[in-house]
Amino acid sequence: MDDYRRRETIKFIVWTVLSLALVFYICYEYYSGEMISWYYYETSTTGYAVDVNTFKDATKDKPMKLEIVQAAEIKGLQAVPVKKGDRLPKNANGVISKKDVEEGKRVALEGNTLKVMVPSQIKEAKGFKYRDTYKHKGVQTNPWSGVWNVAVILALGFCLGTMAEGFTGMLGMKVKKIKHYEGGH
Repeated sequence: MDDYRRRETIKFIVWTVLSLALVFYICYEYYSGEMISWYYYETSTTGYAVDVNTFKDATKDKPMKLEIVQAAEIKGLQAVPVKKGDRLPKNANGVISKKDVEEGKRVALEGNTLKVMVPSQIKEAKGFKYRDTYKHKGVQTNPWSGVWNVAVILALGFCLGTMAEGFTGMLGMKVKKIKHYEGGH
């Protein structure tokens, strides 16, 4: 094996290990809930933080009642009072605004519980119909999460590209790089 192929084999192994480490890191961030906590970061309105998935089957005939509690994590049919700019509790994926509660059409306040009667409804705006739900409503994302996403994708692309370059070199297929010149020849 000549020096070129030996270097390319080492290059392939190193960048393969780095690519795998980066993929495992991304998977860890996702499955640990860190990525989700970046998306469901803080509130953009005052109201009640909720886990919308727990009451999506509520109807006017069979409303769901959410217990109002002070907690760092929402478990089941619970609602946590929040103010604009507060950090969302864990498992929260939407905010029922104080305005919706005061209107009483979709949600009503009864003592220490919120009665959800219409978790989603069809609305029309600018000629388009859409399903208006509480999921993602009243939520502001972490602004640095976008920078993190771009940086990780660029790093993964660089690792995979360099790994592929090492693989072709390891097989003895020397890829000649294109020389780019400005102007016409």
